[in-house]
Amino acid sequence: MNRRVFLASAAASCLGAAYAQTASAPPAALIYYAGQAGRLTSDRDAAGGNPFATALVEVLKLKPLTLKKFTEHMAIANQIHSQGWQMMDYPRVLPATKVRLDKAEKRLALVLINADYSQSDAYSLPGARFDAKRVPEALTAAGFATTLVLDANATTARKALDEFAVLSEHADASLIYIGGHGAQRSRDVYWLMGDFPGQDAKWLGDHAITVEEIAGAAKARDLNLVLYASCRDYPFS
Repeated sequence: MNRRVFLASAAASCLGAAYAQTASAPPAALIYYAGQAGRLTSDRDAAGGNPFATALVEVLKLKPLTLKKFTEHMAIANQIHSQGWQMMDYPRVLPATKVRLDKAEKRLALVLINADYSQSDAYSLPGARFDAKRVPEALTAAGFATTLVLDANATTARKALDEFAVLSEHADASLIYIGGHGAQRSRDVYWLMGDFPGQDAKWLGDHAITVEEIAGAAKARDLNLVLYASCRDYPFS
């Protein structure tokens, strides 16, 4: 083989490998926010928890449950159960996936909820604690192998995310639910840990995790969803 043919063959092999890597990459997570940017969400509705959680428990019972149907019903139920207070923010263009949330062969879910903020200046959330019971139960009943991480610090939460990332690579669909206090600074949305020290944005790096980082742990083959039930205001001076 002469040098020109060898180089052409090597280049083709590299391109083929790069294409294979791209083709096998998991689809980016679709992020659903309970409320709009700059807005608060409710900790308790008539059912006892966040209206977004109430909507999820309700919608997971629907069959067939396509991505389009899930999205449409979540938006409507979230608005109804919050009495118009929460307007869901979600991707307006959905991928043309045939995966159904009630039929995917292997489904995994991770529920991240912080309800106890007694170590923080923030108030604790009884509604979030209620959701820590009913959301995992609803996901399990819907066929998701579900892990609950309750009242974690950043180290514990990141360890759970790393473990979920490995497991979700072998799943067809994954879902991550986030509940507790939250905040938004510019385009970055944060989930606040229960030990968040005080009303100062300087603690976001060590005592909060961005939704973008959390979404990176969802690596299922066909469909990845992140459901963020927390606030998106900026409570810092």
